[in-house]
Amino acid sequence: MTPATRNFMERIRLKAMAVVLAVIVAAVGVIAWSTIPAWPVIGVGVAVVAVALNAIGSRLERAVCYSCGQSLDGQPVGERGSICPGCGSINQPFLAKRESESKQA
Repeated sequence: MTPATRNFMERIRLKAMAVVLAVIVAAVGVIAWSTIPAWPVIGVGVAVVAVALNAIGSRLERAVCYSCGQSLDGQPVGERGSICPGCGSINQPFLAKRESESKQA
């Protein structure tokens, strides 16, 4: 699958996996290269992964299309969710229900 044909969620998952693998490789390299005890390096690695995954996941807080990543703010909500104006896919019925309920209150 080429990068142009990957959907938005696949790109997010790939970035998350790349961050985790890079931190693991870096931690193993630092432990093997130096005489630093393993526990502090592992602790820093866990903290870096937590911050990086939080930054990647924060992009999913707003309503975005799972296929192309376009914003769904202001789109009408149907029974099955919002329809993306960019690619036409139906997205996030549960998120759309929560947003419409909070606007009614």
